[in-house]
Amino acid sequence: MAVVNIKSDLFPERPLDSDAPDPAKARGRLIIATFAVSNLATDNTLSKYLLATVPVDALWDEATSFKVDGWGFATVSIGTKTDIDALVTVARSAGVYVNPVLVGDAKHGLPIWQALGMAAAPESGWVDIYAHAPANATGAGALRGKLAYRFR
Repeated sequence: MAVVNIKSDLFPERPLDSDAPDPAKARGRLIIATFAVSNLATDNTLSKYLLATVPVDALWDEATSFKVDGWGFATVSIGTKTDIDALVTVARSAGVYVNPVLVGDAKHGLPIWQALGMAAAPESGWVDIYAHAPANATGAGALRGKLAYRFR
């Protein structure tokens, strides 16, 4: 029977190694930005709603959640300014709450810019998160939620 004694990626081989763990990963502070945004029944396809601006090298946290049942569009699409579904796209009828980041999924533990599928981190160090209208509104409504991330 093999006996293994190894460390996770939170521990470098030598404490002063240049391969030290990402500070956001090792001891990041949980930051939660809550928001509410409303749409009118007359809002059209291609409308954009700025939800928050977040640091690109922060890590998404599984506490990120959206209450989608009151949104005035049939589809909830949340992403960047140019990529409408970089974070999540779901039918409003899919349920009351959507959690786009789960422990162990493809977005968990990645810097936000990578989790959003960006080719490189924006030089500004920040990325805007938008809700998008992929079709005309079906009625007036509101999208509420929280963007949770860990940052050094």
